[in-house]
Amino acid sequence: MSISSLREASPKDNREGYIYDSFSPTRISNKTKTCSVYSVTLYVDLVMAKRLKDHEYLQTVPRPVSAMAKDYPAGYVGYMHTHSRAQFLYAASGSMKITFDRGRWIIPPQRAVWLPPGYPHQTGSIGPLQMRTLYIREDACPAGAPSTPRMIGVSPVLRELVLRAIRIPLEYEEQGQDARILAALLGEVDWTPLHPISLPPLCDARLRKMEEMLTRTPNDTSTLEIWAQRLGVSPRTLTRLLQRETHLSFQVWRDQIRTFAALPLLSEGRAIAEIADAVGYETAWSFTAMFKRVTGKTPSRYFEPEDDR
Repeated sequence: MSISSLREASPKDNREGYIYDSFSPTRISNKTKTCSVYSVTLYVDLVMAKRLKDHEYLQTVPRPVSAMAKDYPAGYVGYMHTHSRAQFLYAASGSMKITFDRGRWIIPPQRAVWLPPGYPHQTGSIGPLQMRTLYIREDACPAGAPSTPRMIGVSPVLRELVLRAIRIPLEYEEQGQDARILAALLGEVDWTPLHPISLPPLCDARLRKMEEMLTRTPNDTSTLEIWAQRLGVSPRTLTRLLQRETHLSFQVWRDQIRTFAALPLLSEGRAIAEIADAVGYETAWSFTAMFKRVTGKTPSRYFEPEDDR
């Protein structure tokens, strides 16, 4: 391949607007060490572009584990897809959204999601998102790995191992130090399930209409009785429908929807009082209390990294 064509393939010309980590020349195989430094740099750019722009390519790497670093802008929405390998999705910074047959999840900073092989899903971002992904071949999945999606915690040690994995060559020595690092990473995962902010999938057309309206106007403070009247059902029927499909009360379900609506505003740095008004709360205090009840954190601390102490 010519130098000019290598330059054309460089991710510096990438138009997707994503920011990528970079290789160092030490990651080039022995076959390329005879190249000039300039050629090696361009070769590295080409490999990085292939590695990070084509996630399907990472499914075919002849190693048990491959890794990808990719940053997304606020409001990014992906498409529904599957992978032949299991996926460990980690938000190094920012919050990601996952949509699948279990509904919609919001994953806070310093948390990860496990997706088993072949599980249809769609990813997205709330604010700017630094995504770090591991693809694990099915025969290399740890014994404790669940067969369904799960949100899990990320310890400081696991975080550093994930960030180190991004810098490991795709075709690392399977008996070398890099393989041991990846094995340590998989062994460090605590599979204890955590509970994401979630909205369950809805089957009833009336509930779907209600959710759509609340999502569009989260500051609507209408009571359950008013919503029942709008939908042409009794309050008791609406309560029963919500319990059957969401296992939540009307108030808790609406709080979840309002939290979904508040997070993009929070990621933009809006004032808490402004966000509270936008999602139907009269005071910043009442909004903060609801937000902490749903997420476990106050709005001002939601996007902060976990305390490593």
